Amino acid sequence: MRVLAGRVLPVAAWAVPLLVVVQAVLIGQAQFGGSPGLVTTHGIVGNVTFLAAAVALGAAVVSGRPGRVLLPLFAGALLLFAQTGLGYVGHRTGLALASSIHVGLGVALTVVTTLGAVRSGGPGARPAS
Repeated sequence: MRVLAGRVLPVAAWAVPLLVVVQAVLIGQAQFGGSPGLVTTHGIVGNVTFLAAAVALGAAVVSGRPGRVLLPLFAGALLLFAQTGLGYVGHRTGLALASSIHVGLGVALTVVTTLGAVRSGGPGARPAS
């Protein structure tokens, strides 16, 4: 199980920052590209992003990765939880404050999740022994 988790970890960890960037493109197209239907897609991909972050964190724990790997993965999952909530509040209520924090948090998520992915290793990374 530990070896499998070690193989899943970098794939899931690298999926998260890539999906965060996809999120930015989707909402940019929805807001400024005349494709308002992409807001729904943005929400769906957001949920998938959170799931990928949870899988990466779980795989890091199971594979026995050290705190320097776990910390950014945990922070990313926690921030994505908040991000999802802010996205729903901003979209459903029109609360501008929630949307403005949502955008800024998206930028921070790009940095934090990329750090988690880098520390998790690449597809050929060896699991912790």
